Amino acid sequence: MVARDDGPIPRIVARDERATPRTGADDVVRAIGESARSALATVNASVRELSGVGCSAPGPLDHRGGIVHEAPNIPGFVEFPLGKRLAGALGLEAIYLDRDTVMAAVGEAVAGAAKGARDFIYITISTGIGGAIVSDGRLLRGAADTAGEIGHLPVALEGPRCGCGSYGCVESLAAGRFIAEAFGVEDAALVFAAAAAHDPQAERIIDRAEKALGNLAVGLANAISPALIVVGGSIAEHEPGHTLEPMRRAITARAFKVAAAAVRVVPAALGRDVGMLGAVIYARERLAGRDEWFR
Repeated sequence: MVARDDGPIPRIVARDERATPRTGADDVVRAIGESARSALATVNASVRELSGVGCSAPGPLDHRGGIVHEAPNIPGFVEFPLGKRLAGALGLEAIYLDRDTVMAAVGEAVAGAAKGARDFIYITISTGIGGAIVSDGRLLRGAADTAGEIGHLPVALEGPRCGCGSYGCVESLAAGRFIAEAFGVEDAALVFAAAAAHDPQAERIIDRAEKALGNLAVGLANAISPALIVVGGSIAEHEPGHTLEPMRRAITARAFKVAAAAVRVVPAALGRDVGMLGAVIYARERLAGRDEWFR
């Protein structure tokens, strides 16, 4: 995606979308480089005209060193120097790399649903589940830079094996990839449609996903006490009744009363492009020196 910084929310002027290669890290870097050049070509621009480049990636990762420690859903992304390799592929000295959920949280904080909030959690419910936590105006990173990896919070004593190697993770129960796998199809949308048609197996899978998200929401409300839980991602966008609503109901029913009274669960304001717009805003803020709160 190429964007112009014309205001609080960047304006997208070109985009190029393609499937992530499943054939290794080198092919992923090559595809990103080709995609970037293709998007630039549509507006007759070149890499040297860019003021900054932001790249959102799955974690956990080292955002300062540009290294992806492990991305279970992308083959070859284990201790992979994505920042350095992508900068080389584009002919740049450096790019700004961070977790996709951090980029989205920065975007929502600067120009979206969390604007002005000092205590909020961003959650994406899509192929996977992830998040980012802002507390007292500061992005939480943690000792290993993994704070906010809430998709791998265990919310069940039993459950399918997660891509991270654990079990009972909210991702393994409520992410699109695992919802589809549990029903034996390629797309979670088919499972939601089957549940709407009262297929018993689909209903059980969706009910389990809702309960997992409810457990996650109660845990986050009680343990972190945010003012907002901002929920984005394709599953949340298309199925708010099976994502945001179960989270709201669970918080109301089971969270501490003071925590429940303080928090609102709201949809992301930047829509399906939240990660990409967040990456542009992230790069802009870094270049302008306004990044102290999310370093």
